[in-house]
Amino acid sequence: MEIKGNKGQLTRERLLEAALQQFTAHGYHGASMRQIADAAGVAVGGIYNHFSSKEEILKAVILAYHPINLVLPGLAKSEGGTLEALLHNAATQFMAVLANRPELLNLFLIELFEFKGAHLPDLFDVLLPKVMTFSQRLVTVDPRLRSLPPMTIIRIFIGTLLGFYISGVVLNQLPAPYAQQLGTVDDLVTILVHGLLQHSDEHGTNPA
Repeated sequence: MEIKGNKGQLTRERLLEAALQQFTAHGYHGASMRQIADAAGVAVGGIYNHFSSKEEILKAVILAYHPINLVLPGLAKSEGGTLEALLHNAATQFMAVLANRPELLNLFLIELFEFKGAHLPDLFDVLLPKVMTFSQRLVTVDPRLRSLPPMTIIRIFIGTLLGFYISGVVLNQLPAPYAQQLGTVDDLVTILVHGLLQHSDEHGTNPA
């Protein structure tokens, strides 16, 4: 049951923010309804005016704050006159979202490990138009793009970016100079576009 009106909507939004904080700090099973209510400044019973269960709160949090849901709108609006520029712009936006809201990575991991991605189908209808828009932008900017299904392209791109971000969080703890040799978004995009092998058209000379 959801209360209509501005006051009810504001309370619901406070509950979602509070639930995000508690889930990402303590995990789904470690966060209690009382903790969520206290963090939102409402009575425990007041939660049930908006959500019927803790899992329903989690589902609403995922729909609102899942990093993929927050990243894809930016990808769909990415700018760039070349494939490399477009991917660089998209990758930079992706990294900025996670850097500014690092707790969102915890939400992603909760959904992945505690629920095996069970709530991601609920995101599909929201994500599909953004996936199609981004893939169409890629094809428009460079018709040489391999003919792959849009979901394949998004899976490879988002998966690569997530792996790059997570490995950076872990490997940045390495001592210098190793932590300074982990690469940048520029390196990631270069490899995505050109692969690992050096080509003569990149530098004007044939590789040795």
